[in-house]
Amino acid sequence: MISGSAFGKGSRCACLTLLAAALIGLCAASPLPAQSAQTAQPPANVGVTPLPQTPPPTTLQAPLPAPSLPIPPADHPALVSPTLSALLTSRPLTIQEIVAVSLATNRQLALANEQLLTAEGRTSELRAALNPTVTGNYQFIHYGNGESVSFQGLSFVVLIQDQHTLSANATLPIDVSGLLRAATDQAHFQEIAARLDVNRTRNQIVLDVKGAFYNVLRAQALVTVANDNLTDSLARLDDARKKFNAGTVARFDVIRAQTDVANAQQQLVQARSNVSLALASLNNTVGIDVNTPLRLTSAGAVENPPDVAPPALPPVTPPRLPAPENGGAGAQIPTVPSAPATPPTFRPQGAGTAMETGQLDALDLGPVYSAAVGEALKTRPELLESEANLAAAKKGILLAQRSVLPTAGLSTGLAYMPSTSTFAPQQTVWETVLQVSIPIWDGGVVRGRMREARATVAQAETNRRQAVDLVTLEVRQAYLNLLQARDRVAVANQALAEAQETFRLARVRYNAGVSSAAGISPLLEVSDAQAALTQAESNQVNALYDYNDARAQLDKAIGRYSYQPNAPGYASPISIANPPKSARRH
Repeated sequence: MISGSAFGKGSRCACLTLLAAALIGLCAASPLPAQSAQTAQPPANVGVTPLPQTPPPTTLQAPLPAPSLPIPPADHPALVSPTLSALLTSRPLTIQEIVAVSLATNRQLALANEQLLTAEGRTSELRAALNPTVTGNYQFIHYGNGESVSFQGLSFVVLIQDQHTLSANATLPIDVSGLLRAATDQAHFQEIAARLDVNRTRNQIVLDVKGAFYNVLRAQALVTVANDNLTDSLARLDDARKKFNAGTVARFDVIRAQTDVANAQQQLVQARSNVSLALASLNNTVGIDVNTPLRLTSAGAVENPPDVAPPALPPVTPPRLPAPENGGAGAQIPTVPSAPATPPTFRPQGAGTAMETGQLDALDLGPVYSAAVGEALKTRPELLESEANLAAAKKGILLAQRSVLPTAGLSTGLAYMPSTSTFAPQQTVWETVLQVSIPIWDGGVVRGRMREARATVAQAETNRRQAVDLVTLEVRQAYLNLLQARDRVAVANQALAEAQETFRLARVRYNAGVSSAAGISPLLEVSDAQAALTQAESNQVNALYDYNDARAQLDKAIGRYSYQPNAPGYASPISIANPPKSARRH
């Protein structure tokens, strides 16, 4: 093979060019025998990139880090988004460090903590209704005139002008019907649901932050692609100007190259602007000041799919043409490599023959996918939250049933009246009251409450069913997206290697002044090859970051970002029938 550096060296270049053109023309003018032509034909699927045959990785992409900043108390939230001046060190921040910051500064997570505080207050309020209460009262009455009477020389006070009364009352509710306890249990399960909602929010926030982080890295990589495109365009413009000054090309080549430079410059400006927008979006997702300058690193954030080869050209085997006595040229020219009739592809169980047409209609994706679904059904906070809401709704039925039962209460009180009249000389009064209330006829209120409670239970059951289906669907979508993204990386790597080689050969042909077999201008050929190379580089960047984002999406779909020790919410999945002591009714 003649390298690109061999061209542009005076007469040697011209001789080699003429020799190559003569060989190509001779081969084109010499027809091959029918049998030889059939032998030289490649298989139908030559050029199809072999795809990985193993399932994609479904393990946890990265462990959930601890919050890097103190979490503000739910009743004392941050009033403004921080700037993180303490974290803006000279080194770039990793994806784990950004996630750790978001766990302390994200606004949605703060709202979930505040809603949990509300639910805890409601539970405490209803639980306290079972406790005795003590109240004290002071009463002062001033009359316009006092009243007194005289009888047989004696004066009797009937009404004192200023009257003072001090009293104390103690009340103990007697929950004979269990009404108060049912209301407390209902609030207890609602508090569990609110606590699980914190876990759900954390799971979503981590995915959002990782996605925003990958978008920044993607935008920065596309800036590199745009910058390389501008560099290549400037090099072509320089070549065109030199050739124009030497009188070997027309002015059209210079103008066309200058146009490509202008287009590449516009793409670079747009790419740099996209980086700024992606950084602002990341800051907003994390919950810090939008204008905070961040420096990021891809270390520990970007992984290449296993069983996917890096960009490289496939080997080329140059078969020998028939001998001259059989009508051949006797020379060797490269041909496309052979490939199996069907590319080796990971075939999920039950895929049938749909893979040959590029479609995937399998319902059974194999044991790896089934294990991911099983883990999600045990882990996702949405499912546990729906079970807690269902338990709370069932307590609503019990609450409606017991509202028709008798209620009772016991109270005792002490009143002290320092100012007395003649007819009421006692200054201290004790009082004990036992009150029992028996509903006799409520006009159908309880019946309406029962219908409402049963409807609420039915809605909770449907919501739980919907949560199961949505979680299963989300895991399936995430798994299929991971499969697709991994295969796209394999294809994009192959396409990038081919585009790089095509651009190199086009530059060589342009520098040598050799036109293509189709008669296309060498400059247009280089321009098209450069555009294809830029597109291939962009596709490879997008495929790689889509793959890493799909890994994070699968972790979120399974619920692996939900639980964290020493943080609001639960530290691990719980059983609704037997929740941890921290959330039980005391």
